[in-house]
Amino acid sequence: MIRDAGIRRWMNWTSAGTLTIFQYHKIPKVSPSFIHGEIEAAEFSRVLANYLEWFRFLPLDEAVERMQRGSLPRRAAAMTFDDGYADWFDHIVPLLKAHGVPATFFITTSQLGKKEPFWHERIAHAVAARSPGPLPAGFPWNATEVGSSGDQIATTITAVQEQLKYLPLLQRDAAINLLEDGIQPNAGFRPFTANDVLRLRDAGFQVGGHSRNHPILTRCSQAEAMDEIGGCKEELEGILREPVTQFAYPNGRPGIDFSTDHVAMVRRAGYRFAVTTAVGAARSGIDALQIPRFTPWARSNWRSALQISHNMRLKAETLPGGDDCPQNGAAREKKVLMVAFHFPPQAGSSGILRTLNFAKYLPANGWRPVVLSAHPRAYEERRDDLIKTIPADTKVVRAFALDAARHLGFRRKYPSVLALPDRWSTWWLGGVWSGMREIRRARPDVLWSTYPITTAHLIALTLCRMSGLPWVADFRDPMINGDYPSAPLQRKTWQWLEAKVMATATRCVFTTERAAEVYRQRYPQSAHKCRVIENGYDDEAFEGNAPNRHGVADDRLLMLHSGIIYPRDRDPSGFLQAIAQLIDSGILAREKLVIRFRAPYHGDEVAALARQYGLADVVDVAPPVPYREAIAEMMGADLLLVFQGSHFNSQI
Repeated sequence: MIRDAGIRRWMNWTSAGTLTIFQYHKIPKVSPSFIHGEIEAAEFSRVLANYLEWFRFLPLDEAVERMQRGSLPRRAAAMTFDDGYADWFDHIVPLLKAHGVPATFFITTSQLGKKEPFWHERIAHAVAARSPGPLPAGFPWNATEVGSSGDQIATTITAVQEQLKYLPLLQRDAAINLLEDGIQPNAGFRPFTANDVLRLRDAGFQVGGHSRNHPILTRCSQAEAMDEIGGCKEELEGILREPVTQFAYPNGRPGIDFSTDHVAMVRRAGYRFAVTTAVGAARSGIDALQIPRFTPWARSNWRSALQISHNMRLKAETLPGGDDCPQNGAAREKKVLMVAFHFPPQAGSSGILRTLNFAKYLPANGWRPVVLSAHPRAYEERRDDLIKTIPADTKVVRAFALDAARHLGFRRKYPSVLALPDRWSTWWLGGVWSGMREIRRARPDVLWSTYPITTAHLIALTLCRMSGLPWVADFRDPMINGDYPSAPLQRKTWQWLEAKVMATATRCVFTTERAAEVYRQRYPQSAHKCRVIENGYDDEAFEGNAPNRHGVADDRLLMLHSGIIYPRDRDPSGFLQAIAQLIDSGILAREKLVIRFRAPYHGDEVAALARQYGLADVVDVAPPVPYREAIAEMMGADLLLVFQGSHFNSQI
């Protein structure tokens, strides 16, 4: 105990401002004699008892957040485990729970329910089961022999694992299959399942991603690597029904096993933290997507303490940040001037959420947004429920703007020239004036503008030419689509503006691959500029939100369309006609059915269609509600409706 107290005081002195993250994998009750260096359950129990004397264990996400804020306690540590093993529940999970130690388990999703062990375990079993002598002919390395002693077998296993580790997945599997030829499967293997992932979460532990197949990312194509990183996240979130925010790079050595491209992929996939296997402790200012981990191998208390203390003094290797991969605290925060008409308190467009959530989440990725929007007088509809979700530190500049229909016309009639390129063309003058003033003041690094209010692109085009700043044009959907817009002068104006945007912007962003491909073909000289950033959703809209059917009894079938209906292009007539036929045939009970159109904008047209098909008592045209209430209603509905017109095929 005196020695432990001395080590604890030593750790208290040396650990200020550092976070030590321990990494472990499989911890069996008894390790086979031919596996060297694998810690067993009893030994881990003793080691953990030491760690508990020396450290304060925090959940990994809390520890990283406190490190970034500079509020880590002394002797801060976090515990992690990699891959996915059923025998975690035999020894490790009960031990951690008994001592109240939080941990993150990083899961390789391709192993879930798989009836064979991880590739490195398959190698160990196959080599150990072979008779002494040479390995099979056809192996992708210089042949080596299997010896008869435990040490010789262990040496062969290590050599084979190291040589196969960096092969492409198909070649690696082919080599292991060759090695396993004639070998009986491991009878003691138990698969790790999706239910085990839920058991970890329900036991109070955190779950992170560790790729789908545990490849070396630097040996993957860009598409393969993104699938390994993002696909793993999607699979785990499908199991857990909650966000997965932490990732562990397979093998994990910076510059060898992953590159800056893969760090950027991890960020784009939506992870908040990622861990490597670089030696060293984590400190404030380190890239949150390159946090080092450490596994002490010494067995005695003092040697283990010396290793850990030495690790605390080392500066962990991280890959240099770039434009796509800024290191937290290591590089100047970049600024973006965002030109967006659709921004709270404007109402009636789902595009509000795209800009709002960019503004909300860009700071976590090293970008500080300033939003250049229109004066609220220009908004035909206004609601205040989303204003409180604008980040408090996001500056919003409101430029002069009028609505030609309401401010420059008589009974909403006005000269068409006042609506070129759209009804809010007056915003161009105010937007350019306010935008240049903000550019001189804040010196942003990039401009960003978003359609469908085309004046936003016109403002950004002007600012780009006046300032020379790079420009990202967020088209979202195609500007020119079929016969839209139909007015000849407006269509000609839009065609001119669209061509100017494609020629001038640095990048052009679309919400679907089909829309991007339309523009690659329409403007082949600018095809390299086209990128896809899909629409998504914000988890916070669902947190603490409960289903709400807004007065519809549970025994009635509630079909819900929430949002704008375009009677010409997204016409519900066919749907309503089919419903009427189903009611007439007795398949649907009229008295048990409610079809609600929430805030359809064209409510009178929807009501007229309902009367036309004899569904006036079934169809409910409902007024707008605040955003979270709309989400709650969608959660409570039995069926959610989406209407798709052929003019919008490129938008899906």
